[in-house]
Amino acid sequence: MIRVPHTDPPPKWAADLVRAANQRNRARGSTDPFTLEDLKVLWVECGGRCAVSRLPFSLAIVGDGQAKRPFAPSLDRKDRHQPYTLNNVRLVTPSANFAMNAWGLDPVLILAAAMYRAHGDRSRASEGPEDADLTNEAVTDGEHVITQDGATSYSLRRDVMEAVVAVLQGGEAGSREIEELLAERFHLAEKHRQLKYPKGIPVWRNLLAFALKDLAKAGKIERIDQTETGRGVYRLRLEND
Repeated sequence: MIRVPHTDPPPKWAADLVRAANQRNRARGSTDPFTLEDLKVLWVECGGRCAVSRLPFSLAIVGDGQAKRPFAPSLDRKDRHQPYTLNNVRLVTPSANFAMNAWGLDPVLILAAAMYRAHGDRSRASEGPEDADLTNEAVTDGEHVITQDGATSYSLRRDVMEAVVAVLQGGEAGSREIEELLAERFHLAEKHRQLKYPKGIPVWRNLLAFALKDLAKAGKIERIDQTETGRGVYRLRLEND
């Protein structure tokens, strides 16, 4: 499991990325800073997934070469002639980053399309965490999760997070209300709303719970109350809060 950059102290991978970005900026004569807060924004924007491939980030070690973590977060400059700044970087996997550094994005997309045609979809379905596992670390969700009725597709957490913010722009709302509104927004069938993980945890509610936690840690929303059933009531965090 990869620790998100919003923890205190931040995980080593996050601190290393910030330090390396600033070292490279200085080496190129730039005084533009890249901060941990910038990295947190990028993490929320990409939803814990590579901004190019949408693969979930992982610190898993592969092989015994110099670059052992092909799916770890790395910073890619959109314009390689400009410094590492919030508006000029995105979080991607090193495997994507290395290829784009050499040839840019278009050849990588051509390769990806060809590989998909040759090998099909080999993405793995992921089983979500139990309620007891809702810690300060976000567990990466997949487009597909294993439910009691087999693998089922759900919205990406980044999309869910953006939808939560859109709902709360209309005023505070309880988590049950948000759950209902987002289910309608994503045209989620009643059957899919009731599906559970093999251990009995509701999939849709669990996905929304993680989205709410990530938004709160990013300072985008805040929990201001709770209902009689213990569900949270949320609102957008005001800039002067």
